[in-house]
Amino acid sequence: MTMTLCRGLMARNDVWWLDEAIALRQPDFANAQTIYEGSYTRIRRHPGQPALISKLSWVKSAPRDNVRKYWAAQAKREMAANRIMQRLGIRTATLIGYGIRLMPWSRLESLLFMDELPAHDTLRVVLRQVTDEHGRALLIDRIAQDIARLYRNGWHHKDCHLENVVLPKTDAEGPNASYPDLIWVDNDLRYSARADVLRRRFDGSLRQLAYTSRDFISPAEWQVFAQRLSSHLSSTQLGRKLCATSVAAFARERAAA
Repeated sequence: MTMTLCRGLMARNDVWWLDEAIALRQPDFANAQTIYEGSYTRIRRHPGQPALISKLSWVKSAPRDNVRKYWAAQAKREMAANRIMQRLGIRTATLIGYGIRLMPWSRLESLLFMDELPAHDTLRVVLRQVTDEHGRALLIDRIAQDIARLYRNGWHHKDCHLENVVLPKTDAEGPNASYPDLIWVDNDLRYSARADVLRRRFDGSLRQLAYTSRDFISPAEWQVFAQRLSSHLSSTQLGRKLCATSVAAFARERAAA
């Protein structure tokens, strides 16, 4: 990936270190349409560049993020995570390039550019809507399969919840929908070389998943999730260790909740 200096992307005097492919087709931020705005993120559509989406990230923790953005900006980490997840067979958003703002103390940290997703709902919304047992079981198996692919290979997802997993609406149509592919967004991974460290991180991810999904996944479905997760983890030695520790503890906790 070739990077280049780009001036005046958002304001007259700003300077960005930008992916060359994006610099050559610089989007017009003055006429961008905001799709989502959070505390540290703004996602926009660019009418002059069909199907192009940008995600602007702010510094979350100063001065740490002001410094580390030069080698590990949020956008760069997301691009790296997407490549890893795709190698593991997990479907992700299609990312095009990224940029970082070079001004050291700017609150703006990085930009990520991607293709627009097809019409979709988050898995949180889908599980509130789907009522048939077969469809829900398929979705629970799909999410267990993707999570297992990460953790049995030593990767920890830093924000593992169902608002970061979407399902294209065409995949969810009709009574016999098969839900073939979930799409993961906002990905940030960390590799754990030590099994005990990965276990602690996995425990945290399972707690986060259970807490954020507590209103639309039943206790019985959590047991199904634990069973499917164990099945998908068991193809590696590391995964089998996680089955015997983290997943077993999670199943007990959900049964007692």
